[in-house]
Order: sequence, then structure tokens, then C-alpha cells
Amino acid sequence: MSDEELESFVRKELSDIRRDIAHMQQMTTDLIRIVGNTNGMLEEVQQDVNVMKQDIDVMKQDIEAIKQEQKRMSDTQEQRGRVLEMLSYRSLAHDADIRDLRRVR
Repeated sequence: MSDEELESFVRKELSDIRRDIAHMQQMTTDLIRIVGNTNGMLEEVQQDVNVMKQDIDVMKQDIEAIKQEQKRMSDTQEQRGRVLEMLSYRSLAHDADIRDLRRVR
């Protein structure tokens, strides 16, 4: 191999190496951009998750308040049922008294 052929070969190899390095640099730049975009999306998802956790906490508090209100309403309904039962008994007793009074006349 002559000096010119060797020089030509070395120049071609050097050119190929430079081309490969430029391609690798471009791929590295693309990967850095992709990772940056992914990190940005991850931060958005994390913020959404945090908001959802706060919403769930509020919903848990609302559910507890609803349960307490339901218990209060159930107790009130039970108490009113007892009052109605007592009033029904009194009404029946008064009707019986009225019938007895009508018979006496």
C-alpha cells in the first residue's frame, strides 16, 4: 500500500468516525430532549396525583359528614316514629272514650 493509498484510507476512516460521532451527538441530544419532556410530563402527573389525593381527603370528610347526618336523621325518624306510635295510642284511647261517652248519653 502506497503512502497515498494509506493517507486516503486514513482520511476515509477519519471521515467515517467523524460522521459516526456527529450521529451519536445528535442521538444524545435527542435523548436529552426526550428525557426532559418525560420529566416534565412526570411532574404534571405527580401534581395531578397530589390534587387527586387532596380531593379524596375532602371526599372522605364529606362522606363522614354525610354518615353523621344520616345517623342524626335516622335517630330523628326513630324518635318521630315513637311519638307517632304514642299519638296513635292516645287517639285510639280518645276514640274509645268518646264512644263510651256517647253510649252514656
